[in-house]
Amino acid sequence: MKKLYCWLVVMLVLAGCASGSQQAVQHFTPSSQNEYHIVVFYETEPPNKKYQSSIEGMKVLLARKNIDTMVTYQKIETDKRNYEELLQVQDQQVLVFDYKGIKFNARNIEVLEGMILQVANE
Repeated sequence: MKKLYCWLVVMLVLAGCASGSQQAVQHFTPSSQNEYHIVVFYETEPPNKKYQSSIEGMKVLLARKNIDTMVTYQKIETDKRNYEELLQVQDQQVLVFDYKGIKFNARNIEVLEGMILQVANE
C-alpha cells in the first residue's frame, strides 16, 4: 500500500512538471490513431469563409481515408494561454495533430493542402 501511495505521488509530481508546450500539445492531441485535429491559429479574426471552405475540403479528403478530423480555429493569445510562446505559431498557421502529437506544421493553406493530398494518396 505504501508503494502504491509513493508511486501515485511521484506520478502527480511528474504530471505537474510537464512543460507548458507539452500541455498545449496534449490539449489538441486526439486519443485514437485514425483521428486528426486541425488547428488554425489566428490573431484577431478567424479566417474568411474561403479559407474555412478549403479546410473543410481537406476534412472530406481525410474522411475518405477513414480518418476522422476535427477542426478548431484557435486565437493565438487567450486569457489562459499564449500559443505564440508555447508553440511558436503565427497568424494563419496550421498545426495538424494526430495521436502522437504534431503531425504537420504549415505556415499557409497551400502547404497544408499538399501535405493532406499526400496522406489521401497513400
